[in-house]
Order: sequence, then C-alpha cells, then structure tokens
Amino acid sequence: MRKARRTTGKPGSAAWFCRICNTVILSAAFFLNAAAQQTELGFRAGVSVPHLTSSGSSEISKGYHSISGPDLALSFTVKITEQFSLEAGLEWSTQGGKKSGLQTIPASPELKPFFPPGVNTDYLYADFTSTVRLQYLMLPVLARHDFQLGQSGKWGLYVEAGIFGALLLDAQATASGSSGVYLDPQKTQQIGTVIIQFDSTGDIRNQLHKGNFGLEANAGVRYRMEKFSLAAECGGNYGFINLQKDARNGVNHTGALLFRLGIFYPF
Repeated sequence: MRKARRTTGKPGSAAWFCRICNTVILSAAFFLNAAAQQTELGFRAGVSVPHLTSSGSSEISKGYHSISGPDLALSFTVKITEQFSLEAGLEWSTQGGKKSGLQTIPASPELKPFFPPGVNTDYLYADFTSTVRLQYLMLPVLARHDFQLGQSGKWGLYVEAGIFGALLLDAQATASGSSGVYLDPQKTQQIGTVIIQFDSTGDIRNQLHKGNFGLEANAGVRYRMEKFSLAAECGGNYGFINLQKDARNGVNHTGALLFRLGIFYPF
C-alpha cells in the first residue's frame, strides 16, 4: 500500500500567532509551577508613539510620521534568581502612522478617461492628510535583569527583552483635505481640473495580515515600597511581518516607542 504523502506549507500569520500564544501559556505554567513563591503581578499604562517603517521601493510605503495612542500591559513575572526573572504578559498596543502633503495614490479607474493620450500609469499624486491607526493585542515573553541602586534596596534599575506575538483587533484609515491630481510628483501635469475630496474613514483590516510577531525591549527605574513597587520605563517594539497582504498597497512594518508607568504586586 502506498504511504500517504505529507504536504507542508508556509505557516500563515494566524499560525504564527497561535504558536506564540502556546509558548506564552506553556511558559507561564512552567514558571508558576517552578517558582510560585517568587511571583509578581504588574500593570503598566502609558503612551505608544508608533511609526510605520517602509521596507519596499513603493512610494506608497514611504513618508509616514509618528502618531500617539494608549498602551496598556498586564504582566506576570517569575523570579529565577535575585537578579534574573522571566515575564509573560498581555498588552494592548497602538500602532500606525500619518502622512501629510504630497502622497502617492493608486490610479482610480474613474480618472483614467482624463489621462492625456498615450499615458497609462498605476499611480498618481495628490496633496492631503492620511492616518492609519491600528490596535493590537500582544503577548510578550521577556527576560528581565534587575540592578540594585544604593544600599537601601528600595531603588533599582531593570532591563528586559524578548519576543511577542500579536493579533490585529482594529485597523482604521482616515483621510482629509482636497487636492488636484497629478501624473508626476513635481505637480507639472495636472489631470484636467479634477479636484478630489479625500475626507473619509474606513476599516482596512481585510487588507492587512491579522497576525504578527517581533521583538520588544524595555528599561526602567523602580522604587520598592512595603507592599508593592512603582516603576517608570521606556522601551519599544518592532514587528517582522509585512503589514499589507498586497505589496501594491505598500510594504510596511509596525513599530513603536513606549513610555509607561507601572505598579507591581508580589505574591
């Protein structure tokens, strides 16, 4: 009897997210079982300053500037030694970017009748403002190292770094302004007298990959009190998977700077 042939395929973004989730769950269970007497629950809140970086040659991908949005995180930490800990978390992260001024846009079929004879292009240029705002649920797994400051034992520094899996929860694209439309970025060839009103808001989740994974790192200062600790930290994250499903819509990666305050309860 002929054996059945196994087939393999490249895992999709959802499969990557499931694998990261499993890693987080198994890691948290192992940490709790191994060192339950040295655990800590933390809550952090602050501001995410995201920026969409371009990794392709398409002009649609370029020109994004930073926006800002909320960042919330719940963490579970297990101390392995006095200085070294492992941390699993759940984070609500804002990502995205903003463009203002001259931008590359796909050529709309409605505008092609206005093209000069013999001209055929997939992209046009116009002046307006566009914003992409994304919300992710992230599951980071981080290794942390603590440094004591002074002899009192109250003040300390920490650095932590690791990987995350992320699931896209919401993706909104907004545009505003009105402009003529041009065949060239120098705006020397306007398409007739057409003026387009760009004011719009839309859900673009179907254009984007639902899952992502990448790196996260943070550094902070901490003050220990009798029953809890307070911390202020800064950090950042970067996603490895291309944001867009179709490269014709651009090739961008998520990433953000983080500024957060935190409170930690040992138990």
